[in-house]
Amino acid sequence: MSAPSSPGVPRATAGGLTPFGDPSVSALMVEPAGRPPWLDELADLVVTGRLVIPRTTLTAAAPGDFTGWARSALAEAPPAVARPLLDDMAGIVGRVRQGAGGGPVLVRVFTEAPTRRCGFHVDTVPPNSPTVGAVRVYNGPTTEYVTSGDVLGMAEFYAYLSRRERLSRQAAGVCRPDAYTNADARTKAGGGGGADRDTGTDSAGAAALRELLAMDENPSFLRPGARVHRVPDDTTVYFRHIDVTRHWSPHPVHDTWIHRSPMRGGPRLVLNVSPTRAVAASPGRR
Repeated sequence: MSAPSSPGVPRATAGGLTPFGDPSVSALMVEPAGRPPWLDELADLVVTGRLVIPRTTLTAAAPGDFTGWARSALAEAPPAVARPLLDDMAGIVGRVRQGAGGGPVLVRVFTEAPTRRCGFHVDTVPPNSPTVGAVRVYNGPTTEYVTSGDVLGMAEFYAYLSRRERLSRQAAGVCRPDAYTNADARTKAGGGGGADRDTGTDSAGAAALRELLAMDENPSFLRPGARVHRVPDDTTVYFRHIDVTRHWSPHPVHDTWIHRSPMRGGPRLVLNVSPTRAVAASPGRR
């Protein structure tokens, strides 16, 4: 699951968000010049549970709002980790804000282990908002994605998304908290009968979970031979969101970035930033 070099997903080590002037660019991967040593200590803190950040959403955060919250959230972390982490996160938030014309942003940050509840999707923004946001995974398995050229079309993708969301709700309604993980292990082991007993579901929930696993393994919206790629470690991804009024419509594939969390792994620190400021519509804009 390596990261491809393609016109739709360029890679850089620095610079602004100017690549998004090209409408065919759906995401920009910004890689560090080298791996900072504090990332190893951060990963250990997250995996061992010594740094826990409950899922937090800061709505329309001004610069001071995020910095103040981050100082409090990282107060117990070693200064050698807290200081560079705060600077890195604030830099990402500031870059998205700058790209959005200085307006407010929505910041989501948490330490959690990934699950199968959320598969391939696109992120949305309010009507008439700027569309370039960011995601940064600081440790563990990184975000998975597909390139626009490998997608049959948005009609096919949204049909897949609609079906998967229904299956996820059906499975979550009857599964034990560890059912997704147990199902993964059972599928790898080639288990047959007894699915309800192994996953802790009723028969309808077990059937939904089996179909969901099959959809994740072979996404129907991809062209034959397409690959699922993984974002390189230590990389921040700036990517196009879709205006919520265009969600579910057959818009061009490159207008947004189709991605998902990894299906398994340990606790990860994740930062997600989205623009929220509505911009004035120009004459004739729809």
